[in-house]
Order: sequence, then structure tokens, then C-alpha cells
Amino acid sequence: MRTKTLALLAAVSIVAAGCVIRTHHTIEAHVTIDIRQVDEQAENIVDYVTGEKDTLPVAAEAKPEEKKTSLLRRIWNDLSPIQVAYAAELKESSPKIKELADQMRARFPEVQALKAKGFVGETNRGYLDLVDGADLKGDDKNAAQRLIAAENADRKALYREVVELNKDQNVTLSVVERVFADKWLKQAKPGEKAQLPPAGEAFDAFKKSDLGKKLGDAAKP
Repeated sequence: MRTKTLALLAAVSIVAAGCVIRTHHTIEAHVTIDIRQVDEQAENIVDYVTGEKDTLPVAAEAKPEEKKTSLLRRIWNDLSPIQVAYAAELKESSPKIKELADQMRARFPEVQALKAKGFVGETNRGYLDLVDGADLKGDDKNAAQRLIAAENADRKALYREVVELNKDQNVTLSVVERVFADKWLKQAKPGEKAQLPPAGEAFDAFKKSDLGKKLGDAAKP
């Protein structure tokens, strides 16, 4: 994995200043609102996994009368784009997301230990990978690869569940992956490694962020 080491100043800026790499889309307004919804969902999930929050909202199963209301709301939403956006903002999470987030939270100390040693880093698609040149051999490398595989499997399943949660807004897996990659980068600690966004709109936005400006010419796609 091609990585960039986050300097102490840069990493502290992420945590202290709350630098966020936003994904902007110059398409219909309701899609931008949906991206913000995913952004909020991702922030809640990552904060829960990393221990910043102790609870994660879970959407309750709708009661029969609520389902009837939802049908009427959907009909109304077809006539009112503003109401569609409002209804989308009511979504928070799902039982499946909670289950996956619990598994990731339990695994987080092991993941963090490998990150702190510089063996594992974050990709720009929201997954873990071994750092090039990591001094891991034999059983230690096998254990790290198993941990990465388990974590990435849960992340992929979680991202797909977020897509499902927002399916009425046509949110794609690639968008969800980028949003989560931003969140994992945001919570990085000094000395950890992460892959910056690829060339294009996302990287241009990163270069304009506080962290991007601090990294200067060292920031490369």
C-alpha cells in the first residue's frame, strides 16, 4: 500500500481542529444532503468503534401503524423533494450496523496496536492494509493478515449496510467508502500511516483542507 506518514503537527491538527475531507458533488441538491447524512452516520460509527462514544443509535422496527404512515409519507415525498430530504435525515442506523460496529470495537485495540507500530495503515477506500516494508515475519505476519482480513470483511459489510440504509437516495458503495476513509483519517494518531485520496475531486478538496495545507508538497495522491 502506498502510504504517507502523518507528521505530528498534521495528525494533531486532524484531532484537535477536526479537519474533515468532504466529498462535494455538483449534482442535484438532494444528493448533497444524502452525502451529509452518510457523513453523519459514518462519524457516529467511527466514534463508537474507536471508543469516542459509548452508544450507537439503532433504528427501531416500525410498528404497523408507522409502516402505514411511511407509505403515505412516501407518496407525499414523491410530490415534495424537500420532504424526501427531511425524511432521509431521520435515518440513523440499523441492528446489523450495530452488530458489525460491536465486532470492530472489540477488535480496535489490536488494530490500533499494529497501527502504532507502523505495520498497518488506512487506505483511501476505507480499509486496512499492511504497510510496505513492515518488519513482520512468520506467525506475526500471519496474525496481522488475519486481523486485517477480519476487519476489512466487517468494514465492507458495514459499508454495504450503510448503502442499504440510504438506498432510496442512490448512495453508492464507493461514496460510502470515501466518506469512511475520511473518518478513519480524521481519528489517526501521530506517526500512523494513511493513504491520501486519489487524484481528482477528493484530492483537490484535501489539498485545500487545513491538513492538506500543512503537508504542502508532501501531500500526493
